Amino acid sequence: MKILLVNDDGFDEPGLRVLEDTLSHPPLTVRTHGPMRFSVEGTPVDCVKLALCELAGDTRPDLVISGINPGANVANNTWYSGTVAAATEAAFWKIPAIAISQEYSSSPDFEQSSKVIRKVIDQKLHTMLEPGTLLNINVPAGECRGYRMTVTGSFASEIPFMRSEDGESYSYGHYEMQSVREQSGTDVHALLSGHVSLTLLTTFRSASSYANDLRQWCLRQS
Repeated sequence: MKILLVNDDGFDEPGLRVLEDTLSHPPLTVRTHGPMRFSVEGTPVDCVKLALCELAGDTRPDLVISGINPGANVANNTWYSGTVAAATEAAFWKIPAIAISQEYSSSPDFEQSSKVIRKVIDQKLHTMLEPGTLLNINVPAGECRGYRMTVTGSFASEIPFMRSEDGESYSYGHYEMQSVREQSGTDVHALLSGHVSLTLLTTFRSASSYANDLRQWCLRQS
């Protein structure tokens, strides 16, 4: 199986190295065919595009894994996460894709995420993905209490900012992830309760709830 690994934090980030090491042990084996590592001045999506259009040649990967991101990508964050975007790009190409992130910690240890991704691959969950879908995995920073299939939730959008002493710049302050609608079954709820969250996402983002009303409005404007 050919696996493309990508991240959005840089070539030498620990999460990517842990991912590579995890997937290099039996029963998986690594065969090196020429240069295998590339750094791209661009977005995570650019990385995937370049790999698929140029670097992979005539042989596309069987699976794309994006991560391990140091910080959860749940709820609102799935819309603008570089980690999720890279996996989404692969899904556009109908290639099975996984985005994996770990809840933020001041001293991240990716051992838990390593075990999770290994189990997912060994048990071939990626083969269950339909074309155009991806699996978004979020791992708790502390002890793991199990796995939950989830839907995308939401959490408080109010993030504290810190102003510099000279008043010329701002930076993000520390905040705790708190659910706005802490409903059972959401990715936020699973993570806050110490469970690994597995969420199926799709590249099809069109909403159908008010499609007919909008269609009728457009017709009236003609």
